[in-house]
Formats: sequence, C-alpha cells, structure tokens
Amino acid sequence: MKTIQDYMNDPRILNDPQMAGALEPVKEIHAIRLKIQDETEGMSSAEWVEYYNSAAKKSLARHGLPPTLVNLSGQGKLQPRGRKAQ
Repeated sequence: MKTIQDYMNDPRILNDPQMAGALEPVKEIHAIRLKIQDETEGMSSAEWVEYYNSAAKKSLARHGLPPTLVNLSGQGKLQPRGRKAQ
C-alpha cells in the first residue's frame, strides 16, 4: 500500500501545473484524496462503508478513545414540537 509520501511524488501531482505553485498542505491534501480514490476504486457500497468505519475506529484507537456507536433504528420519526403557549 502506498503512503502519503509516495503520493506526494506521484506524477499526477508532480506534473500538475496548478500544483507546482501550491502550498505544501494543499499538495498533501491532494495526495490524501488521490490515496483514498485509489484505495476505494471499484468498491461496493458495503465495502466502502467498512473502509471508512475501520479508518474511523483506527483513528479513535490511536487517540485512546473508545468507539461509541449509536443505534438509532427503531426510534421512529422525529415528532415536530408544538408552539409554546404564551
């Protein structure tokens, strides 16, 4: 699997005339977007969801935070609030 640094040296960034004068953080964001694009190309919806969920779980674990999952199924639709009487 290619790293972000590999993508920073990718011809799609190096040969892009608009990237030549771009700031380093802009190039890095572009490299990250290319990496995600390449990794998720051809994925089904279920695979795509698993890819993003696993990335989120890894990020939370890296910061020492437990993944808190919320299940909102079965709660029905939100009910509109009536106007308060004055």
